[in-house]
Amino acid sequence: MTAAVRYGDYGGDYNVLIFTVELFAIHNLFYQGAYKEVLDQSLAGYSDSAITQARVYQYRAQIALGSPEQVVADLEDTEGNAALAAVKALALYKAGEIEGSLEIVEELVETSSDDATVQVLCATVLYLAERVEDALSLLSKHEGNLAAVALIVQIRLMQNKLNLAAKEVQHVKKWGQDNLLVNLSEAWVDLHLGGDKYQEAFYIYEELAQTPSTSNARTFVGQAVADIQLGRLEEAEDAINSALERDSTSADVLVNAIILYILLGRDYSQQLETLQSVDAENPFLTDLEEKSGLFDSCAAEYASLIVE
Repeated sequence: MTAAVRYGDYGGDYNVLIFTVELFAIHNLFYQGAYKEVLDQSLAGYSDSAITQARVYQYRAQIALGSPEQVVADLEDTEGNAALAAVKALALYKAGEIEGSLEIVEELVETSSDDATVQVLCATVLYLAERVEDALSLLSKHEGNLAAVALIVQIRLMQNKLNLAAKEVQHVKKWGQDNLLVNLSEAWVDLHLGGDKYQEAFYIYEELAQTPSTSNARTFVGQAVADIQLGRLEEAEDAINSALERDSTSADVLVNAIILYILLGRDYSQQLETLQSVDAENPFLTDLEEKSGLFDSCAAEYASLIVE
């Protein structure tokens, strides 16, 4: 069993041409998965040119925390605002209103495909709807949109097209160095490539974990996953403990803690119980239930052959 670090939902509306200092904090918090902290950010100090993007981060944090219905209710009227309409499309999809979501996406792709938020959020919906090529086509329209690049990398990794994902990272490093999304994208690719790349992924996550502005549960999880792949289970446990101290109810943290404890031969019942309570439909739990069912079926089939 290998570590199951998830990349999370990193789609957003970052564009290097319009990114401003005032958005730096909320931008980094969102892409680190610090969604509660994103919601705690006051919008009072933002300029007129930045307020919409700040709202996008907060609405997306609400969606990530499991409240898409509230976002849909708040965004009843998005006429004339493509960015907020894209957020509404994602919220509708997450709320199970697939048809309504795709209707908005189709309209935005037709009228606002040059908008950075539309590119990433509508591509996310298209990918979730298994329209992968349509998602990639929309993302290809980006001009300096690092969130679009990060999503392209994720899609290529999900397709197991590691060479294409690696090429995206190498290209973006030429113009987007020292950016959180670029660093994360490189680490994701390194974890998939394996071998010597595990150590490179570790260095990226270690630096992020040791830097106050980027140190949080997810960066420690990434560090732990790299340690696991390198066979350094004790070091991985230290990193997982640091992640648990920062967010003991994060599904990503709990899943990776469970996997590590299995490898260490430790009891993981508490973490499993917490995961079931905070995210009962987590893919890890679904997979675990399916595998347990298959094992029970096989055991029952051969039970009569067991000689006591």
